Amino acid sequence: MKIAIDVDDCISNTSEVDFATCYEYSKKLLSNRTIQKHYVNDFHNAPTIFGLTKEQDDDFYIKQRKQCIEQDLIKPKVFAGKYINQLLQDGYEVIILTSRGDMYWGDALIETQKWLAKYGINYTQLIANSGSKGEFCKKNNVDLMIDDNLKYIKQCNDVGVRSITFDNNYNPKYYTEELRNYSSPLNCFASCWSEVYDKIKELDINKEDIELI
Repeated sequence: MKIAIDVDDCISNTSEVDFATCYEYSKKLLSNRTIQKHYVNDFHNAPTIFGLTKEQDDDFYIKQRKQCIEQDLIKPKVFAGKYINQLLQDGYEVIILTSRGDMYWGDALIETQKWLAKYGINYTQLIANSGSKGEFCKKNNVDLMIDDNLKYIKQCNDVGVRSITFDNNYNPKYYTEELRNYSSPLNCFASCWSEVYDKIKELDINKEDIELI
């Protein structure tokens, strides 16, 4: 089985870092005024939550991604490395597939490569600046996509690729009505890497059963 895995908020805790750093960035902009507080499950796409303009949004991410790299702020999710490495040992191909772009990350491929190596997370192939993940998965015969963003999940399901959505706590409030209520027989949800691994094994067993019929 060939598996593609997103980085931010699937392998890493990026949204938590985004919220904390954007809170500090916004405090500086607002000077002595009080920042409106937000529930934790609203904190995806932090600049939008804090009401930043497009120019402030770009400025924040350019500075913040550099800060993340220099201060090593982004960490792996619990057991992410353990189970990704186990998938490789089990004989699966693992493609790390991220939409991280060079505008914010400098060289998204190199910086992601260094981060994965730092935390001992192995893979078969690494792709940054991914564009449409659905098109990539179809073109490269990917069997399963693991992502937290339902936009990319739907792209993959629309071309017949199975998926596991990493069910982060912001999903219900962040997405449009269409995506918020999205469901597909090709998609299932998982809340942690232990569950992701178990669901991959279940999907693989079911796939073998279908092939034997």
